[in-house]
Order: sequence, then C-alpha cells, then structure tokens
Amino acid sequence: MARYIREVELKQPEDFVQYIMADFLGKHGFKLVEFKGQQVYRAGGGLVEIPKFLVWGYQNGVFHLEAWTRNCWLPGVYGRENAMIGFMGCIPKEAYKNDIEALIGLLFQPLPPNAGVQPGMSGVPTGQPGVPGNNAGQPGMPGNMGMQQPVYVRGTDTSKYATMSLVFSLIGLLGIFIPLVGIIFGAMGITYVKKGQTSEKRGMATAAFVIGIIAIVISVLSWALNIFLVLI
Repeated sequence: MARYIREVELKQPEDFVQYIMADFLGKHGFKLVEFKGQQVYRAGGGLVEIPKFLVWGYQNGVFHLEAWTRNCWLPGVYGRENAMIGFMGCIPKEAYKNDIEALIGLLFQPLPPNAGVQPGMSGVPTGQPGVPGNNAGQPGMPGNMGMQQPVYVRGTDTSKYATMSLVFSLIGLLGIFIPLVGIIFGAMGITYVKKGQTSEKRGMATAAFVIGIIAIVISVLSWALNIFLVLI
C-alpha cells in the first residue's frame, strides 16, 4: 500500500472540520463511493486526470486522512495504489499531494474561543440543502452553533485550476499544426475547468472551456484534413 497518511492533533470544533472537508471535497469533485468494500471519496476519471481516492476521520481532536491514486486501465478498472512521487503521473500526483497539504493548513487556521463557524472567504454558494455554507439558522451547524458569535473562515482556493485550464487550452490551439497536441491539451484544459469555476476566477475557467472546445475541434479537423490530403 502506497498511501499518503496524515494524522494530526487539531483540537478544532467538529463542525468546523466537517465544513472545511465538505468544501474541499466538493470543489475538487470528490464523490462518496463504495470501493473494494469500503466507503471512500473518489475523483478523476482516469482518461486525463489520474483517479484520486481519500478517506478521513475526526475523533477526540485527532484528524486522520489517507490519500492515494491508482492507475486506470479501463473505465472502472483500476490498478494498484501509487505513491504520490515518481515520473509516471508525476504532475497530477504531485498536485494532489499539494492540495492535501493546503487542506491541512486550512484545518489549522486559528479560531476565536467559543466562536461559531460561518463560511465567508471560501466562495461556496449558499442556499442549497447539503451545500457547505447554507446552514446558517440551523442550531448546531456552521454559521450558527446556537447563540454564539459566528466567525468567517478560509475555505479551499481552486483559482490555480482556472489558470491551469486556460494555459492548457491555449496550448491546445497548437492543434492546428500538431493535432495530437491539440486534442490532449484541449482535453486537459476542459478537465480542470470545473474546479476553476468554483473559485473567484470562474470567468477565466469559462473562457478556458470555450478555448478548449475550439482547440479540440480544430485539432480533429486538422487531423482529418491531413488524412484526406494523404489519400488523394
């Protein structure tokens, strides 16, 4: 087993930890699934972004997290667990490790004594059941905690993915000359759009999506044209 394991003593309010984790998992596209008889969070389909897995728990002030990746041979068919180091898949695995480290940092952010937790700096939409940030007015939940004074907390920042998606999509425009490059980078740009749209740079992410689509279309047309010219 090649899991990245962290166990730290936080001594933070339980609803604060739940909010930070829900914010992180939601913005990174994790879904709760059953995998090999265990309830785990999974993100990434394997075609462009390597499949990522995560389990976590919080008890008696101690936070425990396990994160790992797997190869994906076919949709739903996974290989062995991978360490988040090495050349093969180095970029997505290293990015995942950095995201986990940033998450740990958020969990250690200071909170005033006896203060409730109210999302404010995370950019999470409110007003939808089950979405972090919509619990104001519910006793014992983030944003209320009875009659205690709420405090704003920092949530997960995914703006770097908006930048990544735009860069990849722009590189994908080279598909007019090298179709394979255009298809790969255009697809990579589109993959990171969803994460980028949960940040303050959602406009950049939307632009990246449009450019990524254009890059793929141009690449396919260029490829088809090259084949046609070879055949005639």
